[in-house]
Amino acid sequence: MHTPYFPTLRSSLAALGRRTARHVRQATLAQLQQYLGDFLPAPLLSPEDDGPNSRERVFSLRLTFECFVWQLLKPKTSCREVVRQVQALLRLAGRGLIDESDSAYVQARQRLPRERIEKALSLTAQAADRRAGSGGQLQGRPVKVADGSSTQLADTRKNQKTYPQHSTQKPGCGFPLMKFVVLFSLCSGAVLKVMLGNKHCHDLRLLRALWEELKKGDILLGDRA
Repeated sequence: MHTPYFPTLRSSLAALGRRTARHVRQATLAQLQQYLGDFLPAPLLSPEDDGPNSRERVFSLRLTFECFVWQLLKPKTSCREVVRQVQALLRLAGRGLIDESDSAYVQARQRLPRERIEKALSLTAQAADRRAGSGGQLQGRPVKVADGSSTQLADTRKNQKTYPQHSTQKPGCGFPLMKFVVLFSLCSGAVLKVMLGNKHCHDLRLLRALWEELKKGDILLGDRA
């Protein structure tokens, strides 16, 4: 399992092994749908009663979510390639063809509700823990790992305002800087929750916002920030 932002934790958090991760990354969209079906209940990604995700579309809420996950698993994969996967999927199902343009998929991806994605993250983490067993426990108590890192974002006005650069950075140079703290399960390596902030947010401040994810009896493992 690849953890580029937390290299020192890679061996501990790779409970599922590189072979499993490679197998999932090489899956087709149809195969990924089967994998996700075991983790995500149907109501989670069902259409809304009204609003942006209520209409009957080719790129339904569930299909768009599955396409987005498939795209994330394959770095540098274009939206056009995602559409080709959907075209193949529709042929297998005996349904009609769709346009090769990626416009519909891009718009559907922008409509993905954040709260549903966060809920999906939580459900997959719970499922991963159940499958991994008790390997990451200490004297029968679950161990959760917290660590922080940072990453550069696209150089847009909105990002520059929310995630400003360091004051020593020359104007017009560099990129917006986002900090984040992640809470992992040591049992499975699954991400439980992520808290975002800018350069003014200390790791401990972001960690405090994650306390609701800790349960009685949990052991929290982290550095001194």
